[in-house]
Amino acid sequence: MLLSGAVSVVNSQETVRLHFEVIVDGSAVARPTVAVPAGSTGRVEIDDVGRFAFTPTSRGSDRLAIMFDIDAGGRQFRPELLMRENGPGSVAWTSEGGERTFELRVSWAR
Repeated sequence: MLLSGAVSVVNSQETVRLHFEVIVDGSAVARPTVAVPAGSTGRVEIDDVGRFAFTPTSRGSDRLAIMFDIDAGGRQFRPELLMRENGPGSVAWTSEGGERTFELRVSWAR
């Protein structure tokens, strides 16, 4: 598993800490936590699953938008997830051939 966060040169940015749970075919395969400055891009790479890049952006004191760049299960797509401070969110998909299911769950840890 590879975790990384790109550091932004903008001062006074809030650091966003996200807990991820990667589910493949109904089983959790990874539970990384990553912190990145708001507006910067972080990355999670899970062996035999894929790569998830994400850019969180604050939308007020209790809302967060996360732009994803997902490359997993033979699919590449860029969903956006809008979430509140106490509400987890998720993105789910099937592999290109439909034989595997994936879910990326995320919660915002303040």
